[in-house]
Amino acid sequence: MISLRKLNIWVILAGLTACGNLPTSGPSQKQINGLQSQNTQEQQVPDVAVVDINEHVVSSLYAADYKQSLADFGASGSGFADRVGEGDVLEITLWEAPPAVLFGGSLTSLGSGAAQTVSLPPQAVNSQGMISMPFLGNVSVSGKTPAEIRRHIIGRLKKMANQPQAMVRVVQNNSSNVTVIRSGKSLRMPLTGHHERVLDAVAAVGGADSNIQDISVQLARGNMVRTVALEKITADPSQNVVLRSGDVLTLLSNPFSFTALGALGRNRQVGFSAKGMNLGEALGTVGGLQDRRSNAGGVFVFRYQPVSALPDNEQGRWLDKGYSLAMDVPTVYRMDLSNANSLFWLQRFPVKNKDIVYVANAPLAEVQKFLQFVFSPVVSGVNSINNLGE
Repeated sequence: MISLRKLNIWVILAGLTACGNLPTSGPSQKQINGLQSQNTQEQQVPDVAVVDINEHVVSSLYAADYKQSLADFGASGSGFADRVGEGDVLEITLWEAPPAVLFGGSLTSLGSGAAQTVSLPPQAVNSQGMISMPFLGNVSVSGKTPAEIRRHIIGRLKKMANQPQAMVRVVQNNSSNVTVIRSGKSLRMPLTGHHERVLDAVAAVGGADSNIQDISVQLARGNMVRTVALEKITADPSQNVVLRSGDVLTLLSNPFSFTALGALGRNRQVGFSAKGMNLGEALGTVGGLQDRRSNAGGVFVFRYQPVSALPDNEQGRWLDKGYSLAMDVPTVYRMDLSNANSLFWLQRFPVKNKDIVYVANAPLAEVQKFLQFVFSPVVSGVNSINNLGE
């Protein structure tokens, strides 16, 4: 009969050849580190950018994330300036003091006309920025405020009327609008001298259609686009900026989430608010690293992101391959939690929507799993034999 010791040795040798087939929660740290040097032609897998998290990388990502602020728009102007534009409709009223020469009625016995008030039909500003007026012909009004138009009209009438006066009012604003878009609803909101702000536009479109924590506000002005959580705008007055003509404001109601995998307290998908979450908060939400299984040096974040978000040295590598700065590439961020500085980096590394946060198993945990795999059947077999002997 084979001794128990020889049986153990035989099982261990046989198990070593099959060690790579042991169940695992995901790739090892060594396998992930080798992604960058894999042969993509043979394996038909995407090339991957592997970035070690350090102070420079974290500072760049934090700065890029911090730049998503609507306060940038507030510094670019004072909002609606009451300027008349193409398509606006103006209401103009004229007065002439007695004796009214131009707009007065019939002359009295003393040879003087009574004071006269004339209200012109509403005038729409044409594509050349003009309106047409009696005695004056075409009057350029585009880009001027109602007060400037009034002074211009009075100045021209002084040569033919007695102490003329005028009142100019915008009765229909068709040129200074903000486009507000929300799921299932959109509108064009006219701007007024009230200087409407972001939250005014949100209210005009009917408010948020879901939880405020899940809503982001995207504001596009010219070539500048910024996206900020609605929750942040309501809490920070500097984000509630004055809107300008031509702005496009969109309410995005896509809940954010990341997926936690590997040697963590819980493997699951986790939702988070639109205002964002850092990596430290993400790990804490899923119960942190498992003491007996996790590899502190193998904390990884998988995401697709544009080449422009990579460090300069990585950008050059991808640009040489024919990628543009706006193209998305698969990226793995690698953090070593055994480094004391990582506790600060965790607080500034931003988690993005659809990220995968993965913690590799420690090598010792793989050995322990192997030993359990090897000895469990032997121990069970010995116990069964002892039970039969009894």
